Amino acid sequence: MPLTLEAVWQLLEVGTWASRQALKEACGVDDDTLDRIINFLSRWSFIDVQLSPEILIRRRSGVASPLETFDLLRSLTHEPTGHKVAERVACRVCNGNRLTFVGENEVECGQCKEKQWYTIEVKRLSPSPSSSP
Repeated sequence: MPLTLEAVWQLLEVGTWASRQALKEACGVDDDTLDRIINFLSRWSFIDVQLSPEILIRRRSGVASPLETFDLLRSLTHEPTGHKVAERVACRVCNGNRLTFVGENEVECGQCKEKQWYTIEVKRLSPSPSSSP
């Protein structure tokens, strides 16, 4: 599926809607495969989807390709000293640690019920200053 996923991704443009049918004809995939690709891209916020009157899809602005994202995530597991993944582990209001997923990129604190949007940030770690003897 990665090659098919990349083929569909390459057909999409930022700011330009493409119909599901046009994507199917351009990349030649079956309905089930195309639906899985669209669902994956939509679930992980790579694309915008409009459902009226037909399914229209476009790339989201500023989003890296799925394969670039996979490569980055793979590098995190193979080069753990070179990157840091930051994620929300505590409520920013009460510092409680009982966060529950309530929506896409949204959590709710089990203690104070504050809803918070989150993202995963990938940062390059800067080398630590070497200590002088």
